[in-house]
Amino acid sequence: MASAETSVRVSRETLRELERFRELFHAASVDETIRRLVRERRARALDWMASRARGGGTAFSEEDRYDAHD
Repeated sequence: MASAETSVRVSRETLRELERFRELFHAASVDETIRRLVRERRARALDWMASRARGGGTAFSEEDRYDAHD
């Protein structure tokens, strides 16, 4: 699938955070960084849902509540 480019406006602080993650991940671009963050978050969510489906897991934590509003 061909990739079309677009622009996303973010605050300077968000850009600084993304640049820090880019360096941490040794990513080639901010786009690659965002895609990795999304993949990792999706994997955590799927693992959590699978655990709950097997009867495992715990109640929501404060961090879970915060993540749900991002």
